[in-house]
Amino acid sequence: MGSPAVFLGLAISIWTVLEGAGQGEVRAATGAAGGNLKNADGSWKYTNHLAGETSPYLLLHAHNPVEWYPWGAEALDRARREDIPIFLSVGYSTCHWCHVMERLVFSDEEIAALMNEWFVNIKVDREERPDIDQIYMNATYLISGHGGWPNSVFLTPDREPFFAGTYFPPEDSRGLPGFPRVLKAVHGAWNDRRKEVLEMAAQMVSAIRRLEEGERGLAAEFDPEVVNQALRRIMDLYDGRSGGFGGAPKFPPSIRLEFLLSAWEEKGDERVREIVSHTLDAMARGGIYDQVGGGFHRYSTDARWQIPHFEKMLYNQAQLARIYLRGYRITGAEPWRRVAEEIFEFVRREMTSEAGAFHSALDAETEEVEGKYYLWTAMEIEEALADEARLFFEVYELAPLPDEEGGVICMKGSLEDAAKGLGMDSAALGSKVEILMGRLLSVRSRRTYPLLDDKVLTAWNGMMIDAYSMGYGILQEPAYLGAAVSAAEFVLENLRMPDGSLKRVYRLGQARYDAYLQDYTHFSQGLFSLYRTTGEERWLKAGRGLVDQMIGRFWDEEEGGFFFAEGGADLIVRSKNARDSALPAANAVAVHCLLDLARWTDEDIYMEKARKTLFALGGMMRNRPSNFIHMIAAADKLVTEKVIEPDRAAMDGLPPVGVIGIPPVAVNPQENLVAARVDLSEERPAAGQNFKIAVHLDISPGWHINAHPASNEMLIPTSLTLNADLPLEIVDVVYPPSEPLYLAALGDTLEVYKDQVVLRADLRMKEEAVGGQKGELRLLVQYQACDEMRCLPPAELDRVIVVEVAAEGGRP
Repeated sequence: MGSPAVFLGLAISIWTVLEGAGQGEVRAATGAAGGNLKNADGSWKYTNHLAGETSPYLLLHAHNPVEWYPWGAEALDRARREDIPIFLSVGYSTCHWCHVMERLVFSDEEIAALMNEWFVNIKVDREERPDIDQIYMNATYLISGHGGWPNSVFLTPDREPFFAGTYFPPEDSRGLPGFPRVLKAVHGAWNDRRKEVLEMAAQMVSAIRRLEEGERGLAAEFDPEVVNQALRRIMDLYDGRSGGFGGAPKFPPSIRLEFLLSAWEEKGDERVREIVSHTLDAMARGGIYDQVGGGFHRYSTDARWQIPHFEKMLYNQAQLARIYLRGYRITGAEPWRRVAEEIFEFVRREMTSEAGAFHSALDAETEEVEGKYYLWTAMEIEEALADEARLFFEVYELAPLPDEEGGVICMKGSLEDAAKGLGMDSAALGSKVEILMGRLLSVRSRRTYPLLDDKVLTAWNGMMIDAYSMGYGILQEPAYLGAAVSAAEFVLENLRMPDGSLKRVYRLGQARYDAYLQDYTHFSQGLFSLYRTTGEERWLKAGRGLVDQMIGRFWDEEEGGFFFAEGGADLIVRSKNARDSALPAANAVAVHCLLDLARWTDEDIYMEKARKTLFALGGMMRNRPSNFIHMIAAADKLVTEKVIEPDRAAMDGLPPVGVIGIPPVAVNPQENLVAARVDLSEERPAAGQNFKIAVHLDISPGWHINAHPASNEMLIPTSLTLNADLPLEIVDVVYPPSEPLYLAALGDTLEVYKDQVVLRADLRMKEEAVGGQKGELRLLVQYQACDEMRCLPPAELDRVIVVEVAAEGGRP
């Protein structure tokens, strides 16, 4: 498909109109925090079309002065009838910057007046409408080179995108133009350059469609070697210093860890064991894990897992509970069992409704401060624990949160090491710490509680049902089975319709929105997990009925595989979900469900659909294995279990092996913009010896990459990650000084790297290194190339160097 720059002609023109942001007249938001949006009697001055919605996120905007509409016929018809563009804002209830934009921008009466005069304004909860979210996030990436939430997209009356960004402040700041300036520039383009706008929009729709077709990519039979390719790629990305993969920010790598756990169980690979163990321990000891109340935050803003982005998502709890349970089943490691149990207890205590269904998420902020509910000062801990505080600080420390009072509780190391240092039995110390954490939890519970998004999502409930069922199967705790059964019965009773179909979301007594492929697959998988655990035929029957519905509603008769949404008449593209994201790809989960049913029922249709899906997506797995981990796991499941041998005859009606539509995008749009060479101070370091590595980056003229750290959290910093299959340790990574760059299009000065820069790392070969031992030192540079008008998507440079341990000083 080519670089996003191809689609930026009009977008650059709009940014040109925005030149000088910060130099012209700016004004403060008049409605910050909604302080003047109520009448003297306390009633709301404004009520818009969101007032009848059930989504907590949409209801947060129901009293903005913006005339918001939900996505639907009323808003879309008005845009076409009045021939005015649409402003689409997509977010979710636990998104910090969504809250900031609601308070500072959408509560501003002057900004709202511009929005209401020039646009039809539509607000979407991405968790209710993931189909809309996916399409217009693709548009934002294509237009701006980056994405995120809130997603701010301008559309023609026919829903075609022509300009997009993410968060915009109420006035020019932090390198971003103020939203009033954006509105005026887009309005001017619509009025004065309509032909260019429509041409740009048509190009964007074509690009998004080609992107979708590329996702369906090359049809080919599954090559088992792809499993090894995926394993190698994952191991290449491993952060040997802090665990996990790549640099900051770090998301819990649930799908990769699940894949590695399977390899560990099947092959007993020592390298895989090291990666999994290091990562599970690092996450469990860091601030990304709520040491006081259990459960994981959504991601870590740093590479060491210490400072989280504080929202808690149900799907994270489900995925990570499974990971820690599997790790415990393989190793018997009690700390991993404890983490799984604490996740289950957190979900029971804070994310389960009285009726037994699971809520979606907990917000990141309270009282307009991100993480405030979870932060502690040393004084607060000393007041809560009195004489026991000293013991507490032998085990834990506070990672400071920039610009906020207090820090995040992290473990200093393992509980076993702490017990040795204190001269205590580790079990006794563990019991003591549990009591202390209970006291801290009691104190914390008196604080203002974060917003709970209590909507029930079918897919995420299915994932949690699966996790609780697995928990019962491994730990034999009856409460876990009870939780899984209660949630399954709730969904079947309230979100399954009389015709056997599913709805996506339930809240305030209403089931809304036709379910998507991921709802059918994840909920079916949860029911199948209950069937495995209990042997009760009712779960198999219910799950099979939903898979039959899934085939009837989503199956692609032309190419194989499943569409993400059933109809999509109000969408510009009908998507397929094939690659993994924060959740495993819905098509991959579908294949797992189909293979289970084929084994349990001996019905040919399930094996046929599974194999045709894998065939349709086989080329993509081969070309980009790291993007299709869960699908590769499904294909490996079919081949290794030999349910039925692969048979090309089963592919009747499909095109021959080769291109279907347009090949997947394999071109790196940043190719040749940044080049790297590596210098090693010592190619044969001895055991115990320190040595250095230097990565020289040559950046093309007119381009720059973001410094480390980046100028603000909306930008992607340049980072260097190293790992090796040798016994060496990373002492330090040193980034070069940045240089300031003023960008006229943004009206701000950013810290960047230009021309030639050097990233350096200090390494040390460990004492236990064996003389003559050889191994690979793998380097990963992650960066984002930008020019004066736009940033391209984040990219990576991989380099591998062979290092040999010198015989001198090494063990023979």
